[in-house]
Amino acid sequence: MKKIMIYGKGGHGKVVEDTINRIDETIAVEYFDDATNPYTTSYEPEATVVIAIGNNEVRQRIASEVTHSFDTLIHPTAYVSPSAKLGEGTVVLANAVIQANAEVGKHCIINANVTIDHDAIIEDYVCTYPASYVAGFARVTALQTLKPGQVVWKAEVF
Repeated sequence: MKKIMIYGKGGHGKVVEDTINRIDETIAVEYFDDATNPYTTSYEPEATVVIAIGNNEVRQRIASEVTHSFDTLIHPTAYVSPSAKLGEGTVVLANAVIQANAEVGKHCIINANVTIDHDAIIEDYVCTYPASYVAGFARVTALQTLKPGQVVWKAEVF
């Protein structure tokens, strides 16, 4: 049986677990967090990890410490173009849209109802809050956070 370990037990962890259950309810889910159940490199070596922490810098630090493979998750109601590229550890949540030739880096959070338009680039460790929009050919640099409803306009660098 496949197992995914979620690193982070807060609200985002709950959303990630819901996404996993929507993908396949037979996937076993377990949580790690620094306070009550610290990550152990030798635990369940065949399992994959998703970092469910909204703080970009913390997500980056944890990604450098984890030795397990990372899972990339796409909620069943999201649309990701076949020509789009997603980095490892990225989570695409409910009703998000990632259009043709868009690139999303490692360990990004593409939240509910976010649109990443054609040819846009989202660098590593970016968090997009619900309903944000990245226009075609725009670039969001590493470690940025897009606020709810924020728009990054065409050819803009944020």
